Amino acid sequence: MKTYLKDFEKMAKRGIAYLPIGTLEWHGNHLPIETDYMVAVKLCEMLAKKKPGYILPPMYLGTDKSGIVRGKKLFGMDRHLGKKLPGSMYYLEPALLEKVITSLVITLGKQGFKKIIIVTGHGGAKHVETLFKVAKKQGNIIFMNPYQDLSIHVRHADEYETSILWACYPEEKIISRKMKIPASDDCFRYYGCDPRKKASLAIGRKILKEMIGNCLKVIS
Repeated sequence: MKTYLKDFEKMAKRGIAYLPIGTLEWHGNHLPIETDYMVAVKLCEMLAKKKPGYILPPMYLGTDKSGIVRGKKLFGMDRHLGKKLPGSMYYLEPALLEKVITSLVITLGKQGFKKIIIVTGHGGAKHVETLFKVAKKQGNIIFMNPYQDLSIHVRHADEYETSILWACYPEEKIISRKMKIPASDDCFRYYGCDPRKKASLAIGRKILKEMIGNCLKVIS
């Protein structure tokens, strides 16, 4: 994605900037480690069609709850499964994430953006709590947790998150379906099934529509 200065100035005058955010992290073998920010980017693109604004490059950062497991500090799903999972790379301490986002928002304000819409693709409780905290302190932020107030409960890398990614990027369904993944996969063992079996584009599109509808109510 690229933006020339003239176009950037036009978007700054509109006063709306979108920040897609989602950490790089383990999503089993059936989903990319970039799933969270891929979903966040697509949501921002869809929202910007209704409420035009500048979409910032995605931020590959986030945080989550942590705990000491066998002497090691582990975040997110690492903590749940009791080991450092491959692909889980960008968990920041909550205080550091707060400082980074706050600094970015202040800078955007100086560029003329009066409304910064943060859209997260990572729904970890501590991550969401931290971003809400930033939004509360900075009056020009609207924070969007698209997983909030849905008619279904989306869990990490389950059939619903799988369906959402497929709806955002239909080519991912083909890639995912073709993968030969052993039953010993950590994600499959955690859920007791292969999430792909219950996932579908139809389910993903339904959830995506609900997410966009909820977000537009807040933005409007």
